[in-house]
Amino acid sequence: MIKLSPRLAAAAALAGRGGSVVDVGTDHGYLPVYFALNGLFAHIAASDIRPGPLDSARRSAREYGVGDKIAFYLSDGLKNVPGTFETVVVAGMGGETMAGILSACPWIAGARLVLQPQSRVDKLTAYLDGAGFVCKRALLRLDGGKPYLIMEAAAGTVGFDPARALTEGRDPLLGPFAERERRRVKRALAGMERGEAPGDELGRLKTRLSRLDTILKETRKWQA
Repeated sequence: MIKLSPRLAAAAALAGRGGSVVDVGTDHGYLPVYFALNGLFAHIAASDIRPGPLDSARRSAREYGVGDKIAFYLSDGLKNVPGTFETVVVAGMGGETMAGILSACPWIAGARLVLQPQSRVDKLTAYLDGAGFVCKRALLRLDGGKPYLIMEAAAGTVGFDPARALTEGRDPLLGPFAERERRRVKRALAGMERGEAPGDELGRLKTRLSRLDTILKETRKWQA
């Protein structure tokens, strides 16, 4: 049985099972192989923008005997992936890149998304909020000593707020994760305030800093 890293295992848990799934930016192909080995989806696809990683994913599938159960596509995001999918997994990319991939897909509003950004979580959540997604579930996992956020998103009307899901679930890693994000936002604010920055961007960062301060206060209460 293939062993997934903590962040990929969390993504697999949120993906669950269903009719169809595509893993975008599949790299070594571990997630689609895991789905195929466990019979979790009837139709499984994997895409990558580079031939090298896609060949690596094919090798992983052959090694585990599931090469005939996964469709592989050389594609910039979902542009060259035919059809539509119930579940879309995007893991291991920057949040801004992920937002670009999702916004370029015409059918994405009808899909369930499982997302694990490596950076720029704020850019990804801003896109999801503006595109009419809600955060169904959110998890934090330590991987290589670093906390990673994994989210499940679907169409909705209440706004995209993974912090609420993490707070309500009393995720034990929320404090360290929020503190790390707070430091990043403060550095960005300091850089903007020294030079010229768009007022809306400055205001957005100040709002995010205030939100992170609130989250840290809440986590300290239930962690005390």
